[in-house]
Amino acid sequence: MITNCALWEKNEIDNVYVEHRYESGQIYNGKPVVAYQRLTVASKTVDAATNTISVTLAVPAANGTFTDAERAKVSIHKLWVYFDISTAATMKGTNGAPAPGGPANAAKSLTNSVTAANGQAKNWTLNLKF
Repeated sequence: MITNCALWEKNEIDNVYVEHRYESGQIYNGKPVVAYQRLTVASKTVDAATNTISVTLAVPAANGTFTDAERAKVSIHKLWVYFDISTAATMKGTNGAPAPGGPANAAKSLTNSVTAANGQAKNWTLNLKF
């Protein structure tokens, strides 16, 4: 028996993650293996009144297959963004934003709708910058 239904009424974004994805130089079954480098969240501000999250990113130092040449290719115009959201909620991109986990042009604000298990939705705006 569920005793705390409040968990199913939440439509929040709890965390934001951002990656740069690239070919690792390895081949598997004739296809290039995709590698990723998670970018560092240098700062994050959540404005609950406007449902806006502003994130400043930093690009980590080169390491392994994430070489200096690959590091130089990191662009705000092609990032992969994914989120932690409330329990039992769903999320989708809106206003032209891609589905979470897809490549995004983060040079503009990204809007995502988070829908709680009870059907209540909230639109969140994400602003990313370096």
